[in-house]
Amino acid sequence: MKSSAQEIHRSYDELGPIQVMDDGHKRYLAFGTDDEQSCQLIHQPHLLQHEYTRAILLSLLMVTPKHITVIGTGGGTLLTSLHHILPECQLQGVELRAKVARIAYKYFQLPKNDLIDLHIGDGFAYLNDVKTTTDLIIADMYLAEGIDQQQLSAQFIAASFKRLNQGGWLVLNYWLDHKLEAHLAEALQQTFDQVYMCDTGGGNWVIFAGKVDINKEIIRLENIKPLSKAAGFSLNHFLKRLVVLA
Repeated sequence: MKSSAQEIHRSYDELGPIQVMDDGHKRYLAFGTDDEQSCQLIHQPHLLQHEYTRAILLSLLMVTPKHITVIGTGGGTLLTSLHHILPECQLQGVELRAKVARIAYKYFQLPKNDLIDLHIGDGFAYLNDVKTTTDLIIADMYLAEGIDQQQLSAQFIAASFKRLNQGGWLVLNYWLDHKLEAHLAEALQQTFDQVYMCDTGGGNWVIFAGKVDINKEIIRLENIKPLSKAAGFSLNHFLKRLVVLA
């Protein structure tokens, strides 16, 4: 976040402060810390700014989804980008904090239409309660103090697997420090047929876990150019960093 950014909104809920900063070029969401929760280019709101969110779009080379669930929406920048790239796809957002959801609409240009639904509540509880399935689950559950510990649990991974259609993928955003948690890799490998990771180079570690045939080719190479064009950046940089989770 640039030092020139000015605070244009501050509010509070039971989990603490919620800030929106603006430098005239980009807009930022923060939870009272130096870490950005969301960042958006004001005049190109669909163009993802964080490296890890760009890496997440590799999942669209693995599955052509009709329904996507995003857990931990923050400013809604990923939903906005997905809607731009896949305008006919049904998007389900899940956000813990109602005020954050309202801010996504007011300050971060999250579209309001019938293809984007935003549920307010706990992400893990949502996975356990919802009866429908989805083609792609993207989990990015972070609070001011760091990752929501539920996203590190075997129970969360199992609940995600249950909600995925066959051929679907779970995408998880972690910090590199979480590589040291052996139980996480074990739970992923025991639950999913194929598991890959991408070190984004920016301190984040994105996991891709597929409910797919073990012998299936995961990357649809013919989609790289059109997807990169729609996203506004090249996915080749991240594809080169994609490796099997050891």
